[in-house]
Amino acid sequence: MKKVSLLISSLALGSLMALPLSAQQQQQPNSPDYNPRASYEGPYKLNTWSISIHGGPSQFFGDLREYDFTPVTKNSADSYSEWGTFQGGLTLNKQLTYLFGARLDVSTGALRGMKRRNYFRYFRGAYTDAALSGTVNLKGLLFGPTKMKHWKIDGYVGAGQVWYNSTAYELGTGRELRSTEGTTNDWIVPMGVTINYELTRRLDLGLDFRVNHTNSDFIDATYGGDYSRDPGDGFRIIDQPTSRKGNSALDKYGYGSVMLTYKLGKNPLRVSKVDGKYEYNPDQGGYYHLRYTDPKLLVKPPKILTLEEMDSVAKANRPADIDPRLLLDSDGDGVSDFFDKEPNSPAGSVVDGSGRVIDFDSYVKNALASGITCSEIFANVTFDTDKNVLKPEYREMLNNVAALMNRSGCRLQLAGHADRRASDRYNMALSRRRVEAVRNYLVNEAGLQDASKIIVDYFGAFKPIADSATRDGLMKNRRVELKLMP
Repeated sequence: MKKVSLLISSLALGSLMALPLSAQQQQQPNSPDYNPRASYEGPYKLNTWSISIHGGPSQFFGDLREYDFTPVTKNSADSYSEWGTFQGGLTLNKQLTYLFGARLDVSTGALRGMKRRNYFRYFRGAYTDAALSGTVNLKGLLFGPTKMKHWKIDGYVGAGQVWYNSTAYELGTGRELRSTEGTTNDWIVPMGVTINYELTRRLDLGLDFRVNHTNSDFIDATYGGDYSRDPGDGFRIIDQPTSRKGNSALDKYGYGSVMLTYKLGKNPLRVSKVDGKYEYNPDQGGYYHLRYTDPKLLVKPPKILTLEEMDSVAKANRPADIDPRLLLDSDGDGVSDFFDKEPNSPAGSVVDGSGRVIDFDSYVKNALASGITCSEIFANVTFDTDKNVLKPEYREMLNNVAALMNRSGCRLQLAGHADRRASDRYNMALSRRRVEAVRNYLVNEAGLQDASKIIVDYFGAFKPIADSATRDGLMKNRRVELKLMP
């Protein structure tokens, strides 16, 4: 018995330590019943609460107990029946995980006991106790979740309080020797095993065997060792301890109960056999109970598709064909034919987002005349071969640009380029000189007041806009790009 008690203690204490660890955040499953606050792992909510009533014979274990196991059942001149005491109570159960849970017990009952040797007395008493215990699912731990599906075997251990009132009497005469002088209380450590069978979706029937270890030696109104032999006065008390503990072991009491459990929660389900196999179907609109169901059993195995099924899924999810006009740019202006309002723009034209040709010089003149704000618009200033001298035909346009920038908050980005007919180092330097030529003209001759509005960059021959194999393409690549910006 001691080894069994130690096993139950270690397992139940382990369950209490594991309770905080069990309340972990879960991965979000694709289920409308997902419960992010559930303290167990699983894609579906499960019912977790239950309430039990229990009742059965109670038994005392302490100084006034004639035998360790077999109670005295007769009343006579030197004996008093230890049999016939009962207890009953309520238990509130909370299953925290499939393996671990907690229970709150409240019970009340009566106790009796007697002892001929040394004490020659018996006692009668009543008690009420309350305790909170941690439980461990021994059936699931030892046999797994798929065996003995409708059985639940729990070991538990906890802590609580007992309130008791007892009186000790002399055997034969019935003379009162000592009492607790009213109700007193002390700590208890309950330990036990509960065996349940799932009768229906709501009801379980079971047995509960429990021993309460008390922090007192006075439940039988007798301190262990408070007796003395006196031929003239029989047994008389010669020692008056000042605590509730005598010279013997602390008292214990327990019971064996029949337990009826009602499982709380909405739409309860009970797993049943289909073709010799237990099958879970949580999608039928109900909830299994965590007392009997490992949530991992509710996770459906992934379906492995055949090649034909994969091909069917791919065809069903294939997007619509792309309009071929999205992939074409007939005039090479950078706008696909699908969006291009002018799909036949002349080569090298500056266009807006709809593909319409924009005349940079006309735009600047209109902006000066109407006072409109700047928009993003592009233009190119081209140069002769290996030259960075600004051509006269661009001077008026640059004058208008400077005037517009002085009047408004417009900025200007300059990017210099060269054709491919030189080394990379030379072309980088040449494209830089061309940018500086445009910038110097704007500042020194066109009258730009704030030179910080100009942003410059140069790329050599690394960003051509035309085919360098032709003379016309080489000319287009010898350029400085102007980008007018708000």
